Amino acid sequence: MPVYINGKPVIDTDGNIMHCHGAGILEHEGWYYLFGEDRRGRSRVSCYRSRDLVNWEFRNICLTLDSATKRHYVRTDLRLAPMNSGPMTPEEAAAVGLQPIGHRGANIERPKVLYCEATGKFVMWMHFENGRDYNAARCAVAVCDTVDGDYVYMGSFNPVGNMSRDCTLYKDEDGTAYFISSARDNADMIVYRLSEDYLTVAEQVKTLWPGQFREAPVVIKEKGRYYMLTSQCTGWNPNQGGVASADAIEGRWSAIRPFGNETTFNTQPTAAVKVGDTWLYIGDRWDPSNYLNSTIVMLPIKFDGGSCSIDWADEVNIDGGKITASAREISDVRVMLPGCVEYLGSDGYSVFTRKLGYADPALIWQREERDGSLLLRHKESGKYLSCEGILDNCRDGESRFLWEELRGEKGSLLVSRFSGKSLLVHGRRVILTDAEDRHFEGYTFVKNY
Repeated sequence: MPVYINGKPVIDTDGNIMHCHGAGILEHEGWYYLFGEDRRGRSRVSCYRSRDLVNWEFRNICLTLDSATKRHYVRTDLRLAPMNSGPMTPEEAAAVGLQPIGHRGANIERPKVLYCEATGKFVMWMHFENGRDYNAARCAVAVCDTVDGDYVYMGSFNPVGNMSRDCTLYKDEDGTAYFISSARDNADMIVYRLSEDYLTVAEQVKTLWPGQFREAPVVIKEKGRYYMLTSQCTGWNPNQGGVASADAIEGRWSAIRPFGNETTFNTQPTAAVKVGDTWLYIGDRWDPSNYLNSTIVMLPIKFDGGSCSIDWADEVNIDGGKITASAREISDVRVMLPGCVEYLGSDGYSVFTRKLGYADPALIWQREERDGSLLLRHKESGKYLSCEGILDNCRDGESRFLWEELRGEKGSLLVSRFSGKSLLVHGRRVILTDAEDRHFEGYTFVKNY
């Protein structure tokens, strides 16, 4: 029985870590094709395929900085790489959220592919940035005669003059295709109907939730109703996802309702795929400290009237089109400052804040209950957090390791049972202090899904 394990790197059938981020899925001739970002060297879009969504075979780097180009749409920019397109410096890479293994050139994000019956070609739409900053805010198109071949780049442009960032494609049952992307510095979500050949925009048909700043759109149709999943705009940080629904893509959409938990289980929507009678949510679990450590999470979607939801699952079993999911008891936590990207880490003795890295064991703590109090055990070192804000070995009965968790609207806070002081941050150091408004200044516990 194929089993997908969430939160771990996916190893392809050649034994290599799969790099296919911000991905889209296309079903074609009995295969699931996964297209996603591959930022290593001069690569830009990779393609893998699977029959069961668990065992993935690498097929091709479908788009690179050296791909063939062909002009099709008016006023498109065919440049994929500037003249000086050597390896990036660490500073250049950090400016556009890359690792310094990449090369100067276009930054391609969230590639999605559809098959066009009218032309017999496969068409890719994506988010394009110039590789220096995020000021271009354009979409781009590529096309190929085969699903996993070398795509011909047809240029980038601003659809109907609009900015275009996080995006997705959707093909309706009658073959009508739509391109959906964030515009106006992500303030609006715009729906475009595509031309018959899927290569250009035919019409801007809908502006959704103006001024609400949504990104990462994914569209699902279930029992005649359309659902759109989106996230808030918090950079690399996960946030509470949202879902809205409508009777028609070009119709009236509902208000956005919460989807998932407060961090959407530490993911951001990227795709959805139907297996048998069950839809699977596919989300990126970004690692801001190392983009290449980012992984993919798959969770079954439950529908309830005009809304839908997901629950956490450690494992998703996919057997002949039937999906079952299971979750283990979670004992690990991360200690997070609300609204920030800094998490609690350790240098082996003292404790400080650092940027989130899901693969970093220094950021994982184990929560232990003892006589109505809480202890935090640092998983990597095995030591406990004391009331002095340092790590030490804990002996039975030592009250300096006992904490109380005070809960508020924005999360929870650690208060020392020994001193009554709150655990706060000053710069990058963890300090203990008296705080009048503890619920807004302390740490929030986030489960390590």
